[in-house]
Amino acid sequence: MDVDDLLDTSDDEGEEGLVCRQRVFRPRINFDSFCVMEFKERFRLRPNEAEFVVTRLAPRLIDSNKNMALTPRQQLLVALHWLGNGSQYHGIGDMHGVSKSTVCRSLKRVVNAIVDLLFQEIVRFPDETSDLAYKFMRKGGFPCVAGCADGTLINIIAPSHNEAAYVDREGNHSINVLMVCGPDLSFYFVSARWPGSVHDSRVMQNSTIYRKFESDSAYGLRDWLIRPIHRNPNDVLEQRFNAAQKSTRRIIENAYGVMKARFPCLRYLRVNPVFAGKIIMACATLHNIAANEDFEDNGHADNGHAEDIDIGFPGVSVSSERRINDLMQFFT
Repeated sequence: MDVDDLLDTSDDEGEEGLVCRQRVFRPRINFDSFCVMEFKERFRLRPNEAEFVVTRLAPRLIDSNKNMALTPRQQLLVALHWLGNGSQYHGIGDMHGVSKSTVCRSLKRVVNAIVDLLFQEIVRFPDETSDLAYKFMRKGGFPCVAGCADGTLINIIAPSHNEAAYVDREGNHSINVLMVCGPDLSFYFVSARWPGSVHDSRVMQNSTIYRKFESDSAYGLRDWLIRPIHRNPNDVLEQRFNAAQKSTRRIIENAYGVMKARFPCLRYLRVNPVFAGKIIMACATLHNIAANEDFEDNGHADNGHAEDIDIGFPGVSVSSERRINDLMQFFT
């Protein structure tokens, strides 16, 4: 038999050889039977908190009976499972009885919906701020505090464009994230749009919270951003000032630690930088939705900025010097 005979096939044989591959739908997992602890262990939220989120996001999540499409609740649980696990898409898909492409689509829908519909509402300063200074004072011992600000690096996979810009001081590819938190470890402000090579002070100066304080004539340029002072290391007042400032600053480090422990995906994001920023914003939103008792100081601390990173500005203005002197009187 020659090659022509092998390649010569009649139309009838070709039609008979065609086999239509049928889609296989795996059985979906029912998580309704889980107790609160089991549910929270997998999805990082309690059932009632998850119901609140799915109710708010339902208009943005596809709800169809076509081809056994996932309901909005199932899409949310798939996304929460990935955020709270950080494993490969196919691993989450096997746990829910869906394909990895379905996991990817569900994650993008849910994250985009959270950022668009919930982020501005949930991640913000509280309406009632009169007791913030008192709560910070009780936890850190520093007076007149409305929020703790610090940066952290979230590692990502090397991007295909402008790769060098995302290499941080530790040699990893990352996003430089600035956040402000309250005394209960909830977040008031998030900026997650800068490459890891950008200095913390530049991230601060280009943030909306910086522009808000700068535009207010009642505040000096640096009156509201208090850093440690290093004028006389042997001065007792300066030592007390720096000890209280460091103790209060620890609150934002603990907030980072709690959020990263709740959402292990933040240890390393295998997505492009734009979507990585949205995931960080979504995680901060879900972190704030979680019950307040989860925010109790339980020893979590973020080591992403283990050293004291200066997020301030070169030089000290007269008004800033006066403000520091006023605060120093508290430690006499």
